Parts: sequence; structure tokens; C-alpha cells
Amino acid sequence: MTYSSTEIRATDFAITTVNVPDRLDLRDMDDRKQVEDDARQRGFDMHAFRVWAPRLFFVGILAAAAFVLFEGIETWRTSLSAAQLSQRLSVAFGVPVQIETSRFAISPTPRLALTKVSIDGKLVLNEVSINIGTRHIAQVFQGHGWNWGEAVVGPTSLTLEQCLVLLNLLPKLDAALPKSLSALRFDHLELAEQPWFTGPWEVGLTRDGGAGFSAISAEQRGGAHGSVQFQLVPTGAPDTVSFQVQATNWLMPFGPSFPIEEVVASGQASPTHLEVSEFSVGGPFGAVQGSIAASLDGNWSLDGVARTEGLDLEALIHQIAPPPTGADNADAASASTVIQGMASFTGHIAGKGQTLAEAVATAAFEAPVHVRWPVLNGINLGYVATRPGATGGTNGGSTRFSGLDTVVMLGTNQVSFREIRAHAGALAAYGQVNMAANHALSGMLHVDLGTTRVLAPIRVMVHGTVVRPEFGR
Repeated sequence: MTYSSTEIRATDFAITTVNVPDRLDLRDMDDRKQVEDDARQRGFDMHAFRVWAPRLFFVGILAAAAFVLFEGIETWRTSLSAAQLSQRLSVAFGVPVQIETSRFAISPTPRLALTKVSIDGKLVLNEVSINIGTRHIAQVFQGHGWNWGEAVVGPTSLTLEQCLVLLNLLPKLDAALPKSLSALRFDHLELAEQPWFTGPWEVGLTRDGGAGFSAISAEQRGGAHGSVQFQLVPTGAPDTVSFQVQATNWLMPFGPSFPIEEVVASGQASPTHLEVSEFSVGGPFGAVQGSIAASLDGNWSLDGVARTEGLDLEALIHQIAPPPTGADNADAASASTVIQGMASFTGHIAGKGQTLAEAVATAAFEAPVHVRWPVLNGINLGYVATRPGATGGTNGGSTRFSGLDTVVMLGTNQVSFREIRAHAGALAAYGQVNMAANHALSGMLHVDLGTTRVLAPIRVMVHGTVVRPEFGR
């Protein structure tokens, strides 16, 4: 075959495809390379973060600790050292204040610890801790300075005179303590040489807005003596404090030998005067109100009034002498008390002694008492009056009167019911009955039927106990 000069000669090879990258292919290759470079960079960053993050965190903690330490040292040096605090409190209180040591402590909680705080040489607090919470520490980083929590006084024993020193300083505490310190608390305070209020007390002084530290709250909770709370407020007069008392199931240190369900009282007290302007003692038996005043003039003298409009005698006797319990005493426990009825009286309280405690302990109470719907249990006086020989032993039965009047004399070791006058129609009973400290009864009643029978009055002896009264000739 013949080819012309302008034609391309045929070869043994055939070109089927040509792989020439275009612009899209080049762009795709560049994108993949960029992704691979970014992945390698991120891998390097994560590795560096894992390596350096703990180190940076540790460095941050060290910086924070150093800042707090520096701030604490600077604050302590300028205003919280023992000498600086002593000077500041002396100026604020107007009396010498001496603090032995001042230091920061971490365990068990962050706090400023003060030891041997002496006020005017009359009052010494062995240990005072001012708490610093985590919230307060955070405020230091925010530039707000130190913000204190409550101040807690360690176990302390104070006399009443030392407590009065603290009360007199109460109006000055607001200026003496930092504004951020909201409360001062005694978690274990005992009153020395005080027989009435033994055991530990929880005492708190709380800032009341613009009024500052205006009141003291003292409380005893639970235990064998019940719960009692005092609220104390200075009156402005020297060594005189106003008080309010609230108590529940309280075994009072004087007076009744059984716990009182509710006690409320208010008044004023000083080293030479005590005035309970109003008190109320209540329980299942009802309520007794009144007032008491005591003053020191060589010896202590006590004078007061107690009154009630309705005292349930049966419930009161159950409080004074609880009936026996158990299977062997089931009958006695379910039996009625020696007398029932609702008593009303207004009586006088008086006592004298070298001390206030002695004047209260030896105080006597006297009152004319009227009993509504009285019932004498254990004997039927109407039956006895018509059958004089029936009083050889315990008679049983009961006597219902239309009214009963007597004069009650309550002394240290005995209660006397004098000038007893009771009536039930033509039947009259009069006489006197005494109750000893062990609840034993003694006395005599005269029973008379008046003009219905021409007989001499019958004498009925009263003995036994309040729980088990006995009657005989």
C-alpha cells in the first residue's frame, strides 16, 4: 500500500485513553492534602494539651494558694494580729481587751483562731474561732476582701456576773466586729455556781440588720429536764436585762416536782432585783398565771401573786402523784383521785432568805380556794352520817358536794387544806387535811346533817396517801 507524504504512517500500537489531570483533579488533590495537614496539626495540639493541661492546672492552684496566702499574711499583718485585734477591741468596748495569740488554721475547717481573749480582766474566753467558708475565700479572688462567717466560742464556764459583763458589751459588739460577721455563738456554756440552771447551754448572738447585736438567745434542748429557751435584751440601765422564757416539758428547778408542759414568762433582772411581770404555767390540769418580784436588801425577799379560774384537781393530782402502773396495780391506776372538781383561786406568794435561791426554796403560798362540782372519792359521807358505826374502815363510794371552800397553805414540806367547808343539801362537812412531801394524808372531817337529825357531828379520820386514801373513826 502506498502512502502519500502528508499522511501519518500506521503503527503496531493503538492509543485508547489519555489520563491527563484537569483543574478539578488538581483542586481535589489540594483539598485532601489540606485535610491531612489539619488532622496532623490537631493530633499535635491534643497531645500538647494532654501534656500541658495538668501542669497548667497545678500552676493555677499554686498561684491561687500563693494569692490567698499572701492576702492572708497581709491581712493578718495589718489588722488580724493579736496586738492589732486587742487594740481595736479595746477602743470599741471602752475597756482593756487582751488576746494572747491569733493564727490561721486549716483543720478541721479554715478559720481564724484566737486564744485567751480577756475582757476587762473579768471575762476570759479560752478559744474563739471565726470560720472562713469556701464562699468567703472565693470573694477574696473577686476583690471583695475577707468576708467572715460566724464566730464560735469553745467550751466555757461563766458566772452570772461574767454573763452580765457580756450583756453590757452587747450594744458595742456591732462596732467592734466586722460587718460580715453575722453571729457569735457559744456551743457549750455552763453557768458556774448556779444551782438552778445546770448543764450546757447553747448561746447565740445574731446581728439583726441595722439594730446590730441586740439580743442573746440561750437554750437547753431535750434531756431529763425538758427544753427551755431564754431571750435576753439589755435595757440600757446598768446591769439590768429584760428576759423572756419559753419552756416545754420543763422540770423547773423550784416549785412543782413534775415536768410542766408549757411555761411562758417575761420580766427584768439585775444583781439586786428580779421581776417576773407575767408568768403562765400550763398543763393537762389547766393554767396558772401570776407575777413575782424579789429584791435584795440585806436579805432577799420574795413577793408574788398566783391565780387561776379553772384548775382540774384530778389531773393535777395525777401529775403530783402518778398512779402506779403494771398488771398488779391496774385497779389503783384506773381508780379516781381522792378529790375531783374545778378549783379557782387568787393567792399570795412570800419568802425570805440570804440568797435568792433560799428565798424561793422557803417561799410559802396561801390562797382561799373555791371548788366547783367537787367529788370526794373513797367514802360516802351521807351513808356515814346516818350510820355512825360504818366508819370502822375504808367505806368506799363517793360524796358529791354542791360546793367546797378551803384555805390552801403550801409550804416547804407540807400542803395544808384548812377551814374546809363543803355542802350537799343538808349535809355539811368541815375540818382540815394535810398532805406531806411523800403524799401521805392526815387530818379529820366533821360530818353533820344539820336539823334533819338530832345527832352530834360524826368525826371521820383521813389517812393513807393521795393515791390510796383511807377513812375511819
